[in-house]
Amino acid sequence: MNPKRLYILQVSVLNLAMTMMMTSAIVYRIDLAGLEPYQLILLGTALEIAVIFFEIPTGLVADKYSRKLSVVIGYFIIGIGFLVELATLKFLWIFLAQIIWGFGYTFISGALDAWVSDETHNIVIEHTYIKANTISKIMTILGIIGAFGFGIIDIRLPMLISAILYFVLSISLIFVMKENVEREKQTHSMFHQFKLGVKHIFHHPMLKIFVVTAFLLGLYSEGIDRLEEFIILDKVSTTIFSQFDSIYIVSAMHLMMAVVGFVMLLIVKRFVKEGIKTYQWFLGLTLLMSLGLLIFAHMINPYIAIAGFFFFRMTRQGLDPLYTSIQAREIPSNIKATVMSTFGQIDGIGQIFSGILMTVLAFVLGTQAILTVTALILLGVAYTVVLMIKKVKI
Repeated sequence: MNPKRLYILQVSVLNLAMTMMMTSAIVYRIDLAGLEPYQLILLGTALEIAVIFFEIPTGLVADKYSRKLSVVIGYFIIGIGFLVELATLKFLWIFLAQIIWGFGYTFISGALDAWVSDETHNIVIEHTYIKANTISKIMTILGIIGAFGFGIIDIRLPMLISAILYFVLSISLIFVMKENVEREKQTHSMFHQFKLGVKHIFHHPMLKIFVVTAFLLGLYSEGIDRLEEFIILDKVSTTIFSQFDSIYIVSAMHLMMAVVGFVMLLIVKRFVKEGIKTYQWFLGLTLLMSLGLLIFAHMINPYIAIAGFFFFRMTRQGLDPLYTSIQAREIPSNIKATVMSTFGQIDGIGQIFSGILMTVLAFVLGTQAILTVTALILLGVAYTVVLMIKKVKI
C-alpha cells in the first residue's frame, strides 16, 4: 500500500479507537468508578510515567531495528492496556492500565511519523500530516457516535471494541506495512544512537529552542486534558442541558470538538506552506489557545465559557500537525525516530510536573486556577516560537 495512504489509514483507525475509548472511559471513570478530580489528573500522570521510562528506548528500537516492528508492538500493547482497565473499577487497576497502554503508545510515537517522513522523502510532508489529521477527525466523529451508541447498551462495550480494533490493526500491519527506504545501517549501540540524537538537538539552532517548547506544551496540557469533561459537566449543570445524562453530554462535547477541529485543519491546510509560515501559524494558534482558555476560566455566563473552551479546542487541533512537521523537516533520517521520541519524553516530563502542579491547584484553588495557569503557560510557548521565527529569518 502507498505509504502516505497507509499512514493516513493508521492515524484514522487510531483516532477512531482512541475516541471510542476516551469518550466512554471518562463516563466509566466518573459515573461508575466515582473518581475524584485529583485521581483523574493522576491517571494522566500514570501515562507520563510510561513516557518518561520508555519513550526514548522505544524510539531507539525504531531507528536501530525496525519502525514497522515498533508500530506493530505498540498497537498490540495499547489493546492490552484497554482490557486491563475493563477488569475492575478499582483506581489502582485503572492507574496501572494507563501505564500499560502508555507504554504501548511510546512504540508508535516518533516511529510512525518518522516512517512516513522517510517513505515519502518529506515531499509535502506538512500536507501529509494535516490531511491525516483532517481525515482522522471524520473517524473521530464516527468514534463518538460509536461510543454513544454502544455506550447506551453498556458503557464498557465501546472500550472493549476499541481494544479489539487495536489488536486487528496490529496483526494487519504485519502483512501490509513495508519499509522500502534504505536507511543507514545502525551498527553502533543504542546508547550511542541516543547520544547522536541529543547532540543533533543541541547543535541545531531551532531544535534546542524546541526543547523548551516541548516541555511547556507538556506542562500546559495535563490539567486541561484530564479535567475538561469534568469542568464541562459542571458548567452544563447550570444550563438548560442539565437534565441530560453524562454520556449524552460527553458524546456531544467530543462530537463538537471533532467538528471544529476538522474546520481548523481545513483552514491550516489551505494557508500553511513550508518554511516560516509553519512557525507563524504555530505562534498565532498558540496565542488563540491561551485566549480561549481564559474565556473558559473567567466568563461567568456558562454558554460563553463553553464557547471559549471550543475555541481553544479548535485552535489546538491546528497546532498538532505543525508541531510534527517542524520536527520531521529538521531531523536527519538515521536518528529521526530517536529525536522525535526524545521530544515526546520532554513533553512527558512537562506533563509529570503539570500533574503535580495541577493536583495542588485542584486541592487549594480549584479548577479556575488550573485553567488560568494553563493559559499563562501557553504564553511561554508563544515566546519560544517567536525565538524560533527569529532564527528562521537569519
